[in-house]
Amino acid sequence: MGAAETSSGPTGWVGSESHGRCPDDIIETIAEARDLAATQASLRRLALLVAEGAAPETVFAAVTHEALRHFGGGTARMLRFETDGTATILANEGTWGPHIQVGQALRECPPGGLTATILRTGRAARVEDYGTLAGGEPYTREGLHSAVGMPIHVHGRLWGMIAVGSASPDLPLDAERRMADFTELIAIAVANAHSRAELLASRARIIAASDAARRRVERDLHDGAQQRLVGLALRLRMATDSTTVSGEPIRREFDALVTEVVEIIEDLREISRGIHPAILSNAGVGAAVRTLARRSTVRVQTDIHLERRLPTAIEVCAYYVVSEALTNTAKHARASLAHVKIEIDGRRLRITVSDDGIGGADPDRGSGLVGINDRVQALGGTLSVSSHLGSGTRVSCELPTDTIDAMGTVY
Repeated sequence: MGAAETSSGPTGWVGSESHGRCPDDIIETIAEARDLAATQASLRRLALLVAEGAAPETVFAAVTHEALRHFGGGTARMLRFETDGTATILANEGTWGPHIQVGQALRECPPGGLTATILRTGRAARVEDYGTLAGGEPYTREGLHSAVGMPIHVHGRLWGMIAVGSASPDLPLDAERRMADFTELIAIAVANAHSRAELLASRARIIAASDAARRRVERDLHDGAQQRLVGLALRLRMATDSTTVSGEPIRREFDALVTEVVEIIEDLREISRGIHPAILSNAGVGAAVRTLARRSTVRVQTDIHLERRLPTAIEVCAYYVVSEALTNTAKHARASLAHVKIEIDGRRLRITVSDDGIGGADPDRGSGLVGINDRVQALGGTLSVSSHLGSGTRVSCELPTDTIDAMGTVY
């Protein structure tokens, strides 16, 4: 009986022992499975952010948050290595101290610490006890005992690192291996953002070159053909004034020539104005849009709030958005009133052109708004058109108030 009781056991664990397992093994296996499931869920959330093209700073904060949940127990932070040998703190979760300022260079970096080691070797690094590390005092005051850091490589280059720290010396032995998936997602996010930034910068440079070419044509028209025609008109007028009465047919011919030359000058002025209005370069988009409003055949109300000049590419794009919208209003809307509103909201320039016309506009049917939309998107902006029958038309545009630098850096 006793043997039978022993073989079955009241809890049923003896049968498990016969397969080489014990309660502690099973509990550990369950815990590992739960931890793996939680990690995979975190990775899926992060992968979705990356796939959606979330802003790099959003991805950095999310990855750092998830890393702290799974590995740190004290702190998690991400750093980017700069070309001058410093490291910028991009995100921080958990503990902090005076040496930690997000967005600024790491103030104190022990020679044997994670940052210096990874920057030097490009490989993962550990600190088992900050209390025994020379220069580790700021981290012990922060409440950290141990930490592990993983390098982040982008396009084969050491880009930065992510580190997790603990208040106890029990960081998992396989933390580096488990963090590899996180660093891979960071690398993908950085590479994607860098590629998008390079594309935007390339498009911005193309537009800037196009605008520069237009301005050169404008100067050539003004300084070349236009000035020559002005001089010719003056000479013809002088010749006409000196013609005697007996030369009346010649006078009429001169008058006709003068009229024709003046018309050519006006045509050239219109061409020049359409290429790049001088007032836009000299006084900014606010003044240029008010000039458009005065020239419009439809009455236009303007509500413009701009306290400073914006980058040339942004101002030119904004001008053409308004110009195209008002042109379409005059040609197709049968409107009695249009309203133009331009304002800066944070780091975005918001432009709205609306009218009280018949509506029903289809932005895909004409080439004007399609071309404007390409220009807007090339600068990282958005353009939308709302035009219901009988409800007028509303063109809304948002543009960044700053341009992307030549290296395409956006973070």
